[in-house]
Amino acid sequence: NPGTLNAKNLSEMNSMYFNRLSMGLQAWQDRLLKKLGRIHTAEEFETNFCQARDAGFKNINVDIMFSLPEQSFEDWQETIENVIRLKPEHISSYSLIIEEGTPFYDLYEKEVYQETDEELDRAMYHTAVQILAEEDYHQYEISNFAKDGKESRHNRIYWRDEGYLGFGLGAHSYWEGKRFHNPYDLHTYMEQAENGNVSMEDVEELSLADQYGEFMFMGLRLTEGIEKKRFAQRFGVDMEDVYGMEIEKCKKEGLLEEKAGWLRLTERGLDLSNQVFMEFLKEDA
Repeated sequence: NPGTLNAKNLSEMNSMYFNRLSMGLQAWQDRLLKKLGRIHTAEEFETNFCQARDAGFKNINVDIMFSLPEQSFEDWQETIENVIRLKPEHISSYSLIIEEGTPFYDLYEKEVYQETDEELDRAMYHTAVQILAEEDYHQYEISNFAKDGKESRHNRIYWRDEGYLGFGLGAHSYWEGKRFHNPYDLHTYMEQAENGNVSMEDVEELSLADQYGEFMFMGLRLTEGIEKKRFAQRFGVDMEDVYGMEIEKCKKEGLLEEKAGWLRLTERGLDLSNQVFMEFLKEDA
């Protein structure tokens, strides 16, 4: 988080072999940052970014958001242009999602803020795609753009629905069809770690239907799509045997396309991705 960084802790992180930073700018306009409840200003973000470069970090991602309350199209353009000026290796561009139980949701319910209309939301998205492409940022996932060779290996594991292990206090893992996390309580974690037996908490075992669905809608977030043979290798059944009707429906609607054994979203499908993903959610397998 910008505003929590300084030259000293950035230098210490670099000396400890951390090799990539992800910095949450979100917007370039201080008035929007204040509405988001962020503790930093655009100036503080830029200072932290330059300090990270001085500390030796050569692989930095910057998170930015569109469809924010009271954010204009010009605000969004200004944010993109200022981030590009700093030349990060990776940019993540997300649309604001209003979740129940959050302060933003309450403000929208009370009509303090109006939700960004769909036309402006799509204009912001397409503008980001166009500008970033012109600056040689390759869009390899719906919301992620990178210079060549700087795609996030960390996040690609999620999108390819591969297993990962989390180490440390409260760290989350996904392994052999199960989700779980380490203890959140520091003393419990330290005691268990010293005994070499850290417990798995809140274990969730995914059904086969859930595993099918997550493989599909996570993989389709990647612009390269899903290699169909990976589905067969993973589950021992062809993709068409599970989702043949759904795939054909999305193809006819111009949302999915297939080429050389790969299934991916079309340009229209990228705009209507949630509609596509819903097709792959089944209650049982």
